[in-house]
Amino acid sequence: MSTPLETKAPPIDASPAPFRSAFLHRAFAAFTYRDFSILWFGAFTSTVGTWMQQVAQSWLVYDLTQSSFFLGLDYFFGQLPILLFTVIGGVIADRHDRRQLILGSQYIQMANAFLLAILVLTKHIVVWEILALSFVTGVAQAFGGPAYQSLVPTLVHKKDLPNAIALNSIQFNLARVIGPVLAGIAFYKLGAAWCFALNGVSFIAVIIAILALRRGAPVPAVSEPVWRSLKTGLKAVLDTASLKGLVAMAFLGSFCSVALVTYLPFFAKDVFHGDA
Repeated sequence: MSTPLETKAPPIDASPAPFRSAFLHRAFAAFTYRDFSILWFGAFTSTVGTWMQQVAQSWLVYDLTQSSFFLGLDYFFGQLPILLFTVIGGVIADRHDRRQLILGSQYIQMANAFLLAILVLTKHIVVWEILALSFVTGVAQAFGGPAYQSLVPTLVHKKDLPNAIALNSIQFNLARVIGPVLAGIAFYKLGAAWCFALNGVSFIAVIIAILALRRGAPVPAVSEPVWRSLKTGLKAVLDTASLKGLVAMAFLGSFCSVALVTYLPFFAKDVFHGDA
C-alpha cells in the first residue's frame, strides 16, 4: 500500500504528439505556403536592414549637427511622404501589379542606401543630402508598403489569412528588435557606412523573394477614377467603428513611440553622457 509521499508525479508534458503537431500547424499554418514563406523571410531580412540604417542614420545626423532638431527633421522628412501618399499608394496597389510596385520601391530604397554609404565613405556627406534621401525613401515606402500588405492575402487561402497577418506582424516586430542590436554592433565596429551598405544588400533578399513568387492575384480592371476609389475607401473606414478604432490605435502607437528611436543618440550622449 503506497503512501501519499510515494505517489508518482505526473509527467511534465503529458500532451499527446498529435495535439502538439496540430497546435504547431495552426500556429504556423501560413508557412505551409511556399510563396508566403519565401516572402516572409525576404521581408524579414530587408526589415532588419532598414532598422539598421535608421539607427545608424540617426547617429550620423547627430554627429554632423549635434542638434536634436535635425534628428526630428530627418524623421519628419522620412515620414511625411508616408503620411501624405500611403492612402494613394493603396489605391494604386489595387490597380497595378503589386509585385512590380514592390520591386520599384525596393530598387529605390536600395539605391538610396548604397548612395548614402558611398557619400559617407568618400566624406562628402552633408545633412541636407541625408534629408533628401530620407524623403525619397519615404516616397518609395508610401507606395511599396500598401502593395506588400495587399499582396500577402493573395498568397494564402482565406482560412489561413489571420495566421499570415499575425506572422507578418511578428516579422516586423522581430526585425525591430534584431535590427537596432546589429546596427549598434556594426556602427561601433565598422562605422555608419557599413550599416547603410548592409541595408542595401538586405534589399536583395526581398527582391529575390518577389521574383520567385508563383502566386499573386491578377490585377482587376478598374474603370472608376482614383479619387472616387479613394473616397470609397475612406468612407468605409469612417462608417466602420472597429476600423476607426484600429486606425486610431495604430496612429497613436506610431506617433507616441516609434519616433523615440530617432532621439536615442541625443539621450545617449547629452542626457546619459555616453561615448559615441
